[in-house]
Amino acid sequence: MTECSSLDTRPETPAFRRWLAVFSLACGTFALVNTEFLPIGLLSPIAQSLGITEGHAGLAVMLPGLVAAISAPLIMLFARKMDRRNLLLLLSATVIVANGIAVMAQSFNILLIGRIILGVGVGGFWSFAIPSGRRLVSEEQGARAISLITAGVAVGTVAGVPAGAFIGDLFGWRMAFTLNAVLALVFFVLQWLALPSLPAQQSIGLRAMLGVTKVAGIRYALIIGVFMAGGHFAAYTYLEPWLRFNLHLSASDISLLLMGYGVAGLVGTLTTEISVREFGVKRAFMLNMLLLSVSVLLLSLFQLPLVMACTLVILWGLAFGALPVCLNIWTYQASPALFETGSALLVCVFQTSLALGALFGGILADNSGVSSAFLLGGVLTLLAGITIFLSRPQPVTLHGAMR
Repeated sequence: MTECSSLDTRPETPAFRRWLAVFSLACGTFALVNTEFLPIGLLSPIAQSLGITEGHAGLAVMLPGLVAAISAPLIMLFARKMDRRNLLLLLSATVIVANGIAVMAQSFNILLIGRIILGVGVGGFWSFAIPSGRRLVSEEQGARAISLITAGVAVGTVAGVPAGAFIGDLFGWRMAFTLNAVLALVFFVLQWLALPSLPAQQSIGLRAMLGVTKVAGIRYALIIGVFMAGGHFAAYTYLEPWLRFNLHLSASDISLLLMGYGVAGLVGTLTTEISVREFGVKRAFMLNMLLLSVSVLLLSLFQLPLVMACTLVILWGLAFGALPVCLNIWTYQASPALFETGSALLVCVFQTSLALGALFGGILADNSGVSSAFLLGGVLTLLAGITIFLSRPQPVTLHGAMR
């Protein structure tokens, strides 16, 4: 049950080619995750167009997460000997199909079929992209490759909403999915050209996969992932309706604020390597988690002045931009040799919690108002911060990769 984490390309392969392949994987994670969260910024127009409530429309966010949670470990078990390049290309193709179905969907049920297909891609690609990308570079550069590919996840998470809201406001929600399909096609071609063959390095069974939870750091990562994903998406899924009905912002103002959220998230993502290097992954992780929790709790509990409320939304984006990077570096530090398997389990629990957070947030939003969904999110992310504080992960040196 071991995994090789050493350089997987030939020593004479130019560094540019290696990092181009890593970059193509970052683009792939961006496209998949961007598509997954695209409906969050379009809940109201989707609901109005298809004749459903905003809470019901939240299923478009919940369902891919649930499917991804199931598909991540299953693909790990059944794609034992499959070349990772071919597997990643197949999974990348699902985003093109999912977006195409969304563009043509005349009913919400048809839209959900595309979201199910997307969930398979998200669960598999997120599980294999980061460990595969790490194989493309040397041991000393591995953590930097992790950060770059995780940045694709983080940027997709924070960019999908403002981009969707902006494009949807100008041209309609279907155009947002159309442009996303074109973008996904471009990234697919880049991966096709850049990725080398990546033969499978291990064959793992169900018992061995579950045995990974015996590693303390991975076990903590899974618990943190439950609270983090459930809490964030219980609130974040309904951010657009909250801005519309609680802050009474216009559609253009919502798009502008969500863009600010996305830019802040990008800053958080790109500065995480510095904060981890300076303070350690535990402190950086905990501080960002607490910043997110406090921001969401204040928004849920108080009628704040507009400027203060908008500032807290921006801080929310800044904090969450850093969290996926911290979580993946944490998991790698826990056991470099079991990173691929740990990633699959992490995707499973993260996506399950994402789906449940969106589901229960939607129930609360429909029955008690969106602020109640924010309250649930704030409490759960606070529990994540407490878990980080109480954890005692075994540190692993990241060599010079974090320099």
